[in-house]
Amino acid sequence: MTNPDQRLLMEVGREVGGRFSTAVVLFHSAVAARVGLNVTDYKCADILFRTGPTHPGHLAELTGMSTAATAQVLARLERAGLIRREPDPTDRRRTVVHPITDSDTYRELSRIFADFGTRVAAVMSRYDEAALRVIADFVANMTETLETEAVRLRTRTAHEDPPMRRR
Repeated sequence: MTNPDQRLLMEVGREVGGRFSTAVVLFHSAVAARVGLNVTDYKCADILFRTGPTHPGHLAELTGMSTAATAQVLARLERAGLIRREPDPTDRRRTVVHPITDSDTYRELSRIFADFGTRVAAVMSRYDEAALRVIADFVANMTETLETEAVRLRTRTAHEDPPMRRR
């Protein structure tokens, strides 16, 4: 690899790994605040809307949160009108969490993302089909990498990779 190629890779890495990822986090924090949620609750709702009805334990596994923390998140999402909990029809001892799309909170999220989608579409319209395919491939692969790394970081033992200690 030539020096200009290395510089370009480093520049893209800094933009994606730094500025872009921070902008994404700050955007989602602002969206969450707009609808009266904290960002963790909001992203858990996002997971539930993508995965569909599921058990609280599965959400805990997906997020790496404890079951107690997950229960607290679900209580707040229920109060916000974004989910409902029902007994599992196959095992009444378990609960199934269902996302709800007919609440004021969901309607506000839809409005926010409709406006945002218009802006994203304007950006995307600057690229031809070949470039969009490369972008889609990059995003899919980066998403998989981030998901895999999150799991790896949560599951490594202290012996393998001790967590940083706060002073």
